Amino acid sequence: MDARSKKQLEELRASSRSEHATLLMPSSDSAAPRTLGQRLADRITAIIGTWTFIITQTIIIIGWTGYNLSVGKSGFDPYPFILLNLFLSFQAAYTAPAIMMSQKREGEVDRYRAEIASNVNVKSDLEMYALHDKIDYLEGDIMRSLKEQLAQISQQLEEIRQKQG
Repeated sequence: MDARSKKQLEELRASSRSEHATLLMPSSDSAAPRTLGQRLADRITAIIGTWTFIITQTIIIIGWTGYNLSVGKSGFDPYPFILLNLFLSFQAAYTAPAIMMSQKREGEVDRYRAEIASNVNVKSDLEMYALHDKIDYLEGDIMRSLKEQLAQISQQLEEIRQKQG
């Protein structure tokens, strides 16, 4: 393999090592730094997507409706629970976009990682081609060397035969 090919192969290996390190990072570390809005959206999504949140919200709703049903019209939110409906609507209005922002950012991170993985695969293919070329070159070199040695041995054998007789 000539010096230029060796240099290209070393450059490929160096960039592949850094891309492998990026691929092994947790997804939150692999893209550009997150903005305040992205961090907030991720935090909201992380809280809402837990059983603790679902159970807590269920307990609050049951307590809210139970209390207001038991005290009748004198409760702070009597049936049909308009205030509860308002709070749940606010929650839905703000959590849905937060979830969508978080998913969008995760999609960007996934695309970034997929691009790096694709680059690593291409570089691996190029390195394999270079190794195949090197093996082919070495096989050819070995065959030439063997042919030269065989020719020398044949010549020496012929000289020995001529001396003997």
